[in-house]
Amino acid sequence: MTVIANRYRLLSPLGQGGMGTVWRAVDELLRQEVAVKEVRLPPELDQAARAELTERTLREARAAARLRSHPSIVTVLDVVMDGGRPWIVMELINGRSLDQIVRQDGPTSPSRTAWVGQHVLDALTAAHSMGVLHRDVKPGNVLITQDGRVLLTDFGIATLAGDVALTQTGLLNGSPGYIAPERLRGEADGPSADLWSLGATLYTVVEGSPAFSGMNAAAVMAAVLLHEPAPARLAGPLAPVLAALLEKDPGRRCTAEQAAVWLRDVARGDVPESVPTVPRGRARAAKKRRAALVGGSAAAALCVAAGLVIWVNIRGGPHDPVKETLPSTGSTSSSPSPIAVKLFRAQPKTCQLLSNAQALKLLNGTVKRPLRSTMRCQWSSPNNASIMVTTYRVPTVKSCKLNFDGAVTQMGDEKERYPKTRLRSARPAGYPTYAYTRNAPEIGAGFHRSATTFCLTNVQVTVDYWGPRAGYFPVDRAAAYVVEALKAKR
Repeated sequence: MTVIANRYRLLSPLGQGGMGTVWRAVDELLRQEVAVKEVRLPPELDQAARAELTERTLREARAAARLRSHPSIVTVLDVVMDGGRPWIVMELINGRSLDQIVRQDGPTSPSRTAWVGQHVLDALTAAHSMGVLHRDVKPGNVLITQDGRVLLTDFGIATLAGDVALTQTGLLNGSPGYIAPERLRGEADGPSADLWSLGATLYTVVEGSPAFSGMNAAAVMAAVLLHEPAPARLAGPLAPVLAALLEKDPGRRCTAEQAAVWLRDVARGDVPESVPTVPRGRARAAKKRRAALVGGSAAAALCVAAGLVIWVNIRGGPHDPVKETLPSTGSTSSSPSPIAVKLFRAQPKTCQLLSNAQALKLLNGTVKRPLRSTMRCQWSSPNNASIMVTTYRVPTVKSCKLNFDGAVTQMGDEKERYPKTRLRSARPAGYPTYAYTRNAPEIGAGFHRSATTFCLTNVQVTVDYWGPRAGYFPVDRAAAYVVEALKAKR
């Protein structure tokens, strides 16, 4: 067996990641088991690059050592050089990562997920207060021990504020799907980027699948930059917290203090308070940055390479100067004549598509809007019933159809997780809709979940409901209100 630094005897590998392999080992001096991280040095690296990677590992040790007293951060015990490269010695954790838990057990309840999020957020807050950014928060780096501790591990690409920035040609700083948009854009980042990664992590844990997916890393990163996350279907009261953490513009993203309060409320079974509004100047600046990104050739290349353009066959559309020619749907002719479809030129303001009075009819009692953003809006009642509307404008009808098809696949997965789920495909107004409904004991006794999705020309609409009403009525009625409002804005 290999012995490192004449002290740590390697026993068996525990796992592998982008930066190396973690081994179960024995500290022969103290006679106790430890975990030893072996840093993988790619063979193609030249001497300078190898020295740079070695320095990154030493930085990880320095960063983690400053945080060793925190109860939710894995303790770094030692760092040694052996064979010309560094090895990190850490406490050995008996438990599973969130990634393993999701794969083996499926989605976690909203309250349990929020409880885990509280601990990870507390660890991040402690790190940020000492100038340390984690930069790789993901389900595989959060461990749940056998005695119930929540631990954040692997500061492998952590950055100490004030250190000279190191570059890694060819190495990705983070994991696709969990890297904040500002980091992908190459902008200066900060603690808020770790909060975005926390939101993506909690989304995966509560939903059982990532917020952003694709056929390859480029596709996933393009989805993070250009798409909203898939509508949360299992998150219940945690959904607005996830939306606030996954806001693409760091200026509009919630703060750690706000997230801590909301996660605490959800963990206790309460509905979180509303997301505060953002000063207009910051919102306008964010809008300009997003417009520049979407209009740039790099973003267009990402869209094409990642295959993120998604679409729907539909008859008719909003009266707008922009037109698209499509074959007519539902025609019995073998050669249907093309029709002109007029497209939405701007993203609808979702909160204006359903009034509080209409939400009141569906939820009963008083209502409030705990989530307000351009693309997504939620109405909730005191009994924890909620309606959430998500709209997403894409350039073409064909793009919307692809999005719709992806949503249909996701809804079909509900029946895999919950066999008693009912699915429905219909064309209530000349355009296809897809919906599901089921009991939702994971949210609460007597609760039900339902959702419907459809495309109105180039705008995809998804309506989600959770509450005491069974069946499709809540989402069907809310969808009718939304369609009426969209048509009125043509």
